[in-house]
Amino acid sequence: MRKIKSNTPEWGHSLHRMPWEMNHELTKTEQLISSTVEEWYAAKHRVASEEELSLINNLEIKACPHCGCDSFVKNGFYKSGMQRYKCNSCGHGFSHLTNTIFDSRKIPFSEWIEYLLHLFEFHSIRTSARDNRNANSTGKYWLIKVFGVLKGVQQDVKLHGDVFIDEMFFSVYPRNQIKKDGKQLRGISRNKICVASGIDSFGNILLLVENNSKPSRKSTWDAYGEHIEEGSHLIHDGEHSHNVLVERLHLSETVYQTAITKQLKDEDNPLDRINDFHSLCKRFMRAHGGFNRDDLQDWLNLLWFIMSPPVNRYEKVSKFIEMALSVPLTVRYRQVMGKKQPNNQ
Repeated sequence: MRKIKSNTPEWGHSLHRMPWEMNHELTKTEQLISSTVEEWYAAKHRVASEEELSLINNLEIKACPHCGCDSFVKNGFYKSGMQRYKCNSCGHGFSHLTNTIFDSRKIPFSEWIEYLLHLFEFHSIRTSARDNRNANSTGKYWLIKVFGVLKGVQQDVKLHGDVFIDEMFFSVYPRNQIKKDGKQLRGISRNKICVASGIDSFGNILLLVENNSKPSRKSTWDAYGEHIEEGSHLIHDGEHSHNVLVERLHLSETVYQTAITKQLKDEDNPLDRINDFHSLCKRFMRAHGGFNRDDLQDWLNLLWFIMSPPVNRYEKVSKFIEMALSVPLTVRYRQVMGKKQPNNQ
């Protein structure tokens, strides 16, 4: 039987290449498997659609992304059908996607839609890559781009009305944990990363890395101080460092001591709202258990975006893409993927 050669490009780590491709003639079974996988791959890696090109070519360009000059002209089209421009000042060519996370893409812009849907549904990077017929490295590379777009996304968050706050703790990566006399430190120690979290009566949320170990007045103020409106009503568990917020922001407060609430059923617990919030956050982080702790704030920004309006996942994807197209950001594969990445994302 004649060997069939595939015209479809590979997609990393031998996920698309069949083990028998280079060794011998194909049997009927091998031929069926090869053609089926190629059909899957082609469906997942379409060329740019008319809708995609229409979206991209109708985006507004105000200046050259290379030098900032506002004098430029149309200069034909790329092979993909995307409009090409040329700057009258620096002479560089560019497109609507130059200096965005979609610059220099090798697969259609629309591939991001499915990737984002999976990401926003708490999928792990590995399962999302498998579903999209992409290499794991592609999923990690795109995640770094997502992190870049969401940098500082919580900067203007302001909690008001009834404000529930509490701290969450995540373990330092095992190889970086501090030991004393060969034993793990117990309780809330430097081996725990403290995350300040809050949610108000209007559904606004806050997720910020506070420090390592137990919160202090300084770390609590640094985390929450700019994000709670003066005169709000604080609802919390009596953590001593929260007093600085009550004092400086002139907050009223209701305190429910942990010693009492931990004995209550969820439906009777007045802090159940913040506890449920924590449960969702930890569920998301467990889906990415191998995450780099140095990137924890980036993960929290992503979680904040997922849990904030709009609720509809397609509207959320649309919002992210519009943000990404407006954020000047170029992320080159070799620059970010040359570093060793955790394996369990």
